[in-house]
Amino acid sequence: MAETTTREQTFDQLAIEIEGVIRDLINFIGVKAKIDVKKTDLGYYANIKSRYSNGLLIGRRGMTLKSIQYLTRAILQRKHENIPGIMVDVSGYRLRRENFLCKKALAVAKIVTETGREMALDLLNDRERASVEKALASIPTVKVYTVGSGTRKNVIIAPSKH
Repeated sequence: MAETTTREQTFDQLAIEIEGVIRDLINFIGVKAKIDVKKTDLGYYANIKSRYSNGLLIGRRGMTLKSIQYLTRAILQRKHENIPGIMVDVSGYRLRRENFLCKKALAVAKIVTETGREMALDLLNDRERASVEKALASIPTVKVYTVGSGTRKNVIIAPSKH
């Protein structure tokens, strides 16, 4: 019982530290925002809520948001060795984007099935690509593969050959 309480206190303390690091980073950018940190199955989910600066915090193609997440993790890794995953989001942007990409992939899969021709999606990062592959896994008429190298790869949806 004491071990569980200590573990919960450690998680609570880490959540407070995550919030503090993110607050320092966005204050440096010049943005005031509310930060909610929650414990999830995969680690921590930190959602930044700003009234007028969401676009600034997200950046083009989510690059500013990705940088905030990277810096948050890097700063905390200096203090803690085995830190769980940290996902930083701005007003649910990442969740909305994943939902949009899954819907788009399903629509493209329908077109691919009807026309028999493969189609490409936009460049996606690893997390987005995994979401698309998961969404299309239950559709036997299409297959998914990637083209390219590096962190952003092109996802191709092609008809599967029975």
